[in-house]
Amino acid sequence: MKHENRTEIVKLRLTPAEKEQIRKQAEKEHITVSDYIRRVAASPPEITRKEYNEAIEKTIYEIHKIGTNINQIAKKYNEYQYVEPSQELVRYLERMFDFTEMIQKCICE
Repeated sequence: MKHENRTEIVKLRLTPAEKEQIRKQAEKEHITVSDYIRRVAASPPEITRKEYNEAIEKTIYEIHKIGTNINQIAKKYNEYQYVEPSQELVRYLERMFDFTEMIQKCICE
């Protein structure tokens, strides 16, 4: 494998505690801080099945809350016999549709 010169710089702001934690992790693995950051960035830590399931449950809960809000909006529109939804409502509904499509793709892939 051909060695490439590292010429690119990435600036990153950390708290002193974050910087110290990274330094300790690198030291623990007997590598430089730069090598440690490259390694972690190239292969981020795996999440556990429990963490994944909790994230899915929370996402489903939030989507359910959104659905409840949409139902409440529809009820008010029916109560007051509005014929056309406001442009603002249409924009929010389009954003929610895009959001739910994105979530579905993330979950199903």
